[in-house]
Amino acid sequence: MEFFESLWNSLQNIAGERVELGTNSITTLNIIVWSLFIGFMIAIGISIYNKLVLGSVVSALTKREVFSEDAALTAAELGCANPLVQFALRKNGSFRRIVRMKGDTDTVCCDEAFADARFYLPSENVHRAELIYGRSGLSVGTVLLSVGAFFVLAIVAFVVIPDLMEMLSNFISSITPEGNII
Repeated sequence: MEFFESLWNSLQNIAGERVELGTNSITTLNIIVWSLFIGFMIAIGISIYNKLVLGSVVSALTKREVFSEDAALTAAELGCANPLVQFALRKNGSFRRIVRMKGDTDTVCCDEAFADARFYLPSENVHRAELIYGRSGLSVGTVLLSVGAFFVLAIVAFVVIPDLMEMLSNFISSITPEGNII
């Protein structure tokens, strides 16, 4: 009997827990769902950045067949000389492991100025670059559909989950020793 009473008290403590943010009371579930939604939006933003911005560099390099140091071109010649590409091609960046600067070795990255630097896509990295940064699977419709579906799921979670929690709470309270069902 003590086990069931302690279990019941624990369930009541968990179900009744609320987080106070200023004067608004927000349930823990709301915080979790909105955190997941924000994380999902950040992931979509990163995916769009990878596919559109960095994908344009990869596609320009593949289209012009720049697969060796000898054929390397500047970002301006590729038509990709914007600050986002410059940030991605910084020294020790993950994109820099795939798209190389003329003078890079496997262990040391060249430290030339971005405006003068010449870039190429080593032939051994072409397949990997197209898989990671290729534009396949990404469209405005897909992005909007994904955001809409997750938003609907979040709204349903706010409407349905509290009712289910109330039903569970009512059920548990009816089977406690005080309810004389056990």
